[in-house]
Amino acid sequence: MSNEIGKCLCGEIEVECNDLPKGAAACFCEDCQKASGGGPSFNIVIPDENIRIIKGVPSIFKVKAASGNSVERLFCSNCGSAICSKLISRTVWKAGLFSHLKDIEVALNVWSSSANKLCKVDTDKKTFEQGR
Repeated sequence: MSNEIGKCLCGEIEVECNDLPKGAAACFCEDCQKASGGGPSFNIVIPDENIRIIKGVPSIFKVKAASGNSVERLFCSNCGSAICSKLISRTVWKAGLFSHLKDIEVALNVWSSSANKLCKVDTDKKTFEQGR
């Protein structure tokens, strides 16, 4: 896919992505569970040069992750939708921004050791007990 436009719930934030992958990483860390309402966060890893915010200015919440590293969580201050998380090694974008969500599959799981009983980790996929 090329030139896919992703939007937050209210449409105030838009991102444009070239070559959006069909595989997502499910993160079961406690921070992602809190941000998602109890389940994992479904994230797409895209090279920075292939994605950018084209409309709006997201708010930033900074937190220290279980790994000890700093994480910046970008979100829409109007509707609260998560946009992306900036990690030290990469930026991960929320799969729910994009309209072709039905075509995205979980490719791998991270922080499976933190998963709760609300959702099942698909261990048929590559799974890491902690971060990757």
